[in-house]
Amino acid sequence: MITLAACWSGPHNALPPEEGLPRFRDAGFAATEIWSQDLRRWGIPRWKAAHAASGLRCAQLCPYLDVVHGPSAVEMGRWVVDAMLAAGEELGCRRIRVFTGPPWGRWTVGPAQADEQRWREAADGLAEYCDTAARHATELCLECHDGSLMQDAVSARRLIDLVARPNLTVNLQLPFAGEDPLASAAALAPWTTHVHIHAYEQGWNGPLTWLSADTTPWEPVLRLLCAEGRRDLCLSVEHPDHGGGHDAWDTLRRDGPWLHELRQRLGCEPGSAALRAALDGT
Repeated sequence: MITLAACWSGPHNALPPEEGLPRFRDAGFAATEIWSQDLRRWGIPRWKAAHAASGLRCAQLCPYLDVVHGPSAVEMGRWVVDAMLAAGEELGCRRIRVFTGPPWGRWTVGPAQADEQRWREAADGLAEYCDTAARHATELCLECHDGSLMQDAVSARRLIDLVARPNLTVNLQLPFAGEDPLASAAALAPWTTHVHIHAYEQGWNGPLTWLSADTTPWEPVLRLLCAEGRRDLCLSVEHPDHGGGHDAWDTLRRDGPWLHELRQRLGCEPGSAALRAALDGT
């Protein structure tokens, strides 16, 4: 089954959650994705009440973790993971987005900057967090992002193999530099549970734009993920203001119906024969 979600981003903070979440629902979205700073801004009780009133669920919570800058950073992450798990319990959310370190700025550590010891320390830190999350039936979802140890399919797979925990999954974010998007999706399909579904003005290149502009060929990628992933999948519209280029609410109004039509074509709605066949492997 494909769940349609949207990220609560900076422009949405002009409205409180109890006013904003009905707009998500009316645009056709069933779930939200919430960054830790917005969780703190409005408070967990308010988010919980707003989700219940709107009929939406929280699909993913998005803190920032760091497992590549030594024991003190890993220790700080324990507090962050515990806080997110407590928030997830309140909101009914069982997915926490993770990075291996700061995803931008001077402290980024990608595969080219990491020696064997740093890879091992990162894997050990993530394994510890995964074990803690497993006690709450929660997955940790690696966002594939430049400047991290999962910035491409090869490095993401290496990290998954080193951590070796079933509740470590992938937040796919295409394209990866130097990789064909379909090949990237195929390499990570078995672990992919969440997708930041971005659209670009020129195929997989150029400025961000509306999904409804139909410029980025997502359908083949999603067909592959539905067939090969054999699990529920969440498609989440991230950065709906496109870096300030468009109104964030207008993006949701445009992209919600487009995503519903795409999901219908894919046959990945609840109860569809195509979905049952994909899940059964038939």
